[in-house]
Amino acid sequence: MKTRTAAATLATLLAALPFAGSVHAEDSPITANIGLVSDYAYRGFSQTDERPALQGGFDYAHASGLYVGVWGSNVSWLSDSDPDVSNSLEIDVYGGYKGSVGAIGYDVGLLQYYYPGSYPKGFNSPDTLEGYIGLSWEFLSFKYSYAFTDLFGYEKSDGSQYYDLGAAVDVGYGVTLAAHVGYNDIKGQDDYTDWKLSVSKEFVGLNFGLHYVDTDVNNSDLADERVILSVSKSF
Repeated sequence: MKTRTAAATLATLLAALPFAGSVHAEDSPITANIGLVSDYAYRGFSQTDERPALQGGFDYAHASGLYVGVWGSNVSWLSDSDPDVSNSLEIDVYGGYKGSVGAIGYDVGLLQYYYPGSYPKGFNSPDTLEGYIGLSWEFLSFKYSYAFTDLFGYEKSDGSQYYDLGAAVDVGYGVTLAAHVGYNDIKGQDDYTDWKLSVSKEFVGLNFGLHYVDTDVNNSDLADERVILSVSKSF
């Protein structure tokens, strides 16, 4: 997909979000979100060469605990790595089931990452299917992800795993402090750890965030420590 076309697709998705929020009542199973970040960092690596990203999505959550959703963002990591690649969009489609047993919450599902575009012959597809299991208790959360396909284009990397431990605390006045550490076990590649510290605050109907991101990777500028600003809204 050409860059202009991909950007137009994402713009169309995001333009529909305020409309969706105005149509559905507060107790509707359908929600939407839109956000702007100064850098789209995923598992510690910048997906946009440390440039801003426009992001948004829709979610449907049934009273039974079943849910589905779609989310999109502009990206540049594939086209940056190979001039013959034409891709500027990531689309995530996911679904699963959430529930609780006593004070323990659980979440089981599948997540498909799509990177529409054109690729040279022999280029290993970056499209990735992961399964995940999440647990939560009060302010703590843990999520385990398993790649059923090659992970983001790495050759023979199916079976790669990601471990994500997080904590979030509401300190009052609309301010939330959060921390995350993740361990990336990628088959055929060097394993690495990423972490993030965040503070966010609700103000005038928007959520503003300040995020410190870093990894223990030493051979990539895209994984260096940095500070990311974000603003988002849910409908």
